Amino acid sequence: MTFRKILAVIIGFGTVALLSSVLAKIQGVLNPMSLTLFTSNSSGTTDTLQLLIKLLCVYSSCIFGGMMTTLVGGGIRENSIVGGMTVVVIAWLWLSVVNPLWFWILLILGVLPCVLLGNKWFAVLKGKH
Repeated sequence: MTFRKILAVIIGFGTVALLSSVLAKIQGVLNPMSLTLFTSNSSGTTDTLQLLIKLLCVYSSCIFGGMMTTLVGGGIRENSIVGGMTVVVIAWLWLSVVNPLWFWILLILGVLPCVLLGNKWFAVLKGKH
């Protein structure tokens, strides 16, 4: 891998991590109860809605991470590495938090497709489809 490809992976993964954190912080400011979702065992309608919002925020972060990876010069391989690194971090978080199972499964199953979708969307925007 060239320096540019390595930089693309670092920037793409950094984008996913930073944007996910910023969006989670915004969600916590708007709804402070969302910060306790992973420590409580309740599963009410409000909790499910907050988890879905978290899921969409991470998916959006992955799409932008894929776009940034491609912008810096990465291709499918580099985007796959970014997606794989993100899945590893999510799996580690899953081991730290017990519930809810459906959220973690959807999160892990959606990360790589969203990163690759960001790659495709960027290619379409640049006219390289």
